[in-house]
Amino acid sequence: MSDAAALRVLVVDDDVDTRANLRDILELDEHHVETAGSLAEVLRRRDWNEIAVVLLDRRLPDGTAEQLLPKLRQLAPQAAVIIVTGFADLEGTIAALRQGAADYILKPINPDALRASLARVAERRRLSLAKERSEAAFRSLVEAAPCLILIVRPDFRIVYFSAYAERLTGHAAAEVLGADCLALLFPDDKVRQTFRQEFGRALACGTSGGFECPIACKDGTRRWVLWNAQRLADYEGEPAVLAVGQDITDNKEAQERALQAERLAGIGQMVTGLAHESGNALARSHACLEMLALEVEDRPEALELIGKAQKAQDHLRHLYEEVRGYAAPLRLERERCDVADIWRRAWEHLAMQRQQRDAALCEHETAVDRCCDVDLFRMEQVFRNILENALAACKDPVRIEVTCGDTMLAGRPALRISLRDNGPGLNSEQRQKIFEPFYTTKTKGTGLGMAIVKRIMEAHGGSLTVGDNGPGAEIVLVIPKE
Repeated sequence: MSDAAALRVLVVDDDVDTRANLRDILELDEHHVETAGSLAEVLRRRDWNEIAVVLLDRRLPDGTAEQLLPKLRQLAPQAAVIIVTGFADLEGTIAALRQGAADYILKPINPDALRASLARVAERRRLSLAKERSEAAFRSLVEAAPCLILIVRPDFRIVYFSAYAERLTGHAAAEVLGADCLALLFPDDKVRQTFRQEFGRALACGTSGGFECPIACKDGTRRWVLWNAQRLADYEGEPAVLAVGQDITDNKEAQERALQAERLAGIGQMVTGLAHESGNALARSHACLEMLALEVEDRPEALELIGKAQKAQDHLRHLYEEVRGYAAPLRLERERCDVADIWRRAWEHLAMQRQQRDAALCEHETAVDRCCDVDLFRMEQVFRNILENALAACKDPVRIEVTCGDTMLAGRPALRISLRDNGPGLNSEQRQKIFEPFYTTKTKGTGLGMAIVKRIMEAHGGSLTVGDNGPGAEIVLVIPKE
């Protein structure tokens, strides 16, 4: 017998000769044998984790196999118990089998029958260990895979929730096991219906793959997931579906940005052509208005109307330039610099807007490295727009506080910059629409300033958000440091 098939066997029998005979047979087959003569001797053992098989005499001086079996199941749940019995004890042996005994052999013991019984135990043990290793390998693979992995019953109850799923959704596995995955992860009826259909297809056909569904995370955010599902005919005794999801949110957002860039490029080309073609017409009409003004110098009402027409032309020319600037492709020329130098320069360039006003930019000094790789011109444009909005929104004295801190963005070190003014703050509509093109609360302007700022921040790989409510309005910039 090979070493791989060798077992550690405990022989329990009150007959010394029987124990000796069994030892000889078993050691001849290279098994490791230990012996005991009573139940008390058996229960004194402490090395049960090393015992693979117990050859247990049906009747012992201080008890029976039926009395010992429940205790053995507690002490050595992994050990196989083989009952050694005479023909007259067969009824009791059957009762022992019902209590968990693995097999029985009759006295006098036939060596070949004993070997056959031990071979069956060894094979079951081998299969059990192989299953444990397979399950351990599967768990390791599943835990290491950067995928959202669920195992779901036909009634949509979650019975497995991977570690990556916990990290992605914010839900702990202990909280969601047994929960309805439709209600937990797919709150929208349309999305829920899509997942239900694909889930049903997996149950009926065996597989369903390549369908996209957004999921709702615990913090209220949404993540787009590409799902593949496969039916499991038997998972812990019941049918189930294995659903594997890959987070494609970043890819979706990149595709949307690329599509938006294409649209903006088309708009930019159209507006550039329109501005060029209309420039001559605007110049001619402006000249005509100036000549008309000379003709009606003595008519103040007419001069006032001419002035309004000229202002409308200037506004139209400015609108063309703003739209063209918004739609034009952003080509960044990055260099390493202290971002504080940029916002200070932007503040200096607003000196004309601050004339005869009580306005101050207040920096909160912190031990933070503020150096980032940015486009100086574009980043100054960002700060100038934000500071201009603050000056327009606040009454004197104007105080704009700048605070910096370290943070992480998509797993990379980043700089968080908060600009908070002491104005009236933003209402719910303004907070929602502030970055939308052409949205403005000013009497003048195109409403493209903050939309351009958002484009610049996204081009840098950063983010732009509205901060906490009051006092005043807070705009938060997050810029990757590298």
